[in-house]
Amino acid sequence: MRLTLADLLRDHWLDYSRENASKLCTAHHRAVRNVLTCRTPYLGGSVYRCKGCKKNHYAYHSCNHRNCPQCGSLDQQIWSAKQEARLLPVPYFMVTFTIPDELRGLCLAYPKEIYGLMLKASASALKDVIATKTKGARCGFTSVLHTWGRKLQLHPHIHCIVPAAAYLEESRKVISPGKDEFLIHYLPLAARFRSLMQSRLKDDYPDIHKKLTSDQRRSLSAQTQWNVNLQHVGTGRTALRYLARYVKRSGFTAKRLIGYDSNGMIMLRWTCSTTNKTSIIRLTPHEFIRRWLLHVLPKSFGSIRHYGFLSGAAKKTRLQVRAYFGEMVEPLPKLPEQKPFTCPHCDGELRFIRTIKRSYPDRGPPSPAR
Repeated sequence: MRLTLADLLRDHWLDYSRENASKLCTAHHRAVRNVLTCRTPYLGGSVYRCKGCKKNHYAYHSCNHRNCPQCGSLDQQIWSAKQEARLLPVPYFMVTFTIPDELRGLCLAYPKEIYGLMLKASASALKDVIATKTKGARCGFTSVLHTWGRKLQLHPHIHCIVPAAAYLEESRKVISPGKDEFLIHYLPLAARFRSLMQSRLKDDYPDIHKKLTSDQRRSLSAQTQWNVNLQHVGTGRTALRYLARYVKRSGFTAKRLIGYDSNGMIMLRWTCSTTNKTSIIRLTPHEFIRRWLLHVLPKSFGSIRHYGFLSGAAKKTRLQVRAYFGEMVEPLPKLPEQKPFTCPHCDGELRFIRTIKRSYPDRGPPSPAR
């Protein structure tokens, strides 16, 4: 039987949490609790009976936590279908913003503040540079925060899917900021991103700015060149499907977790981005848990955001942009068809019998009355 994350946590979480109690926060404990109770009687479920073989079947609820490898598959497909329906008939680009290594420690100490700042600063930089090039036209794009590398190491970066289209409200025209396979120069974009990160960190979070080390201050200075990558991605469909693999999902899929080797090490399958060859990395159970917890985001933190005419509040502008290309309405997404719930033994029809009540408390006991 293949090793699951829940199995690994049952075996090693107690020891790990005792040794690293000072480094754990509420979000970490919540993620572990959700994974351990996912699709178990603790979360409740339903009982069905097959009309053919008369056997009972138990369907337990999922935890739906974004760091659980068992959950998010359907939500991922729905998100991808909705975004593909909004694609415009223009070239698309993927813009990737990465912060220097010296600042990664801040992401662990202040995840909500720094990750939120990365999303806002990268979006503002992209809008500013495109507006400068198009004389004030408004662009639209989708940003997705990724925090992991292929070996589950901490590698925070922002992916933006950007159509080569900007809307000029005064003349109600759509103009392209780039040409063919070129969008904008990366140097002014990287400089603007760094400048906004520096100024907003100082203005919005002065307490964090005061605690910066000399290396961190140097990485934020104008003398340091930041890394921003721009890549032409055709119609945008392939890039969206690439991003969808990491949207509403954990940093690794269940298939990548192979199991223990003869020395008790965890074997994780990974693919090299340069050679495209698949290899196996071996980690101690505690190191694997540590890397997995690096990517647990604060509760309710939005890692997917839409800007410009692709934002939720700009539907009227988005329809005007689409009308410019001769499309009066936005196409309906082709949502994935859910497979019928049938008996795994005889494929017979299942009939609902009863509900299994949840036995694990979602919250602690109420506070005593004052």
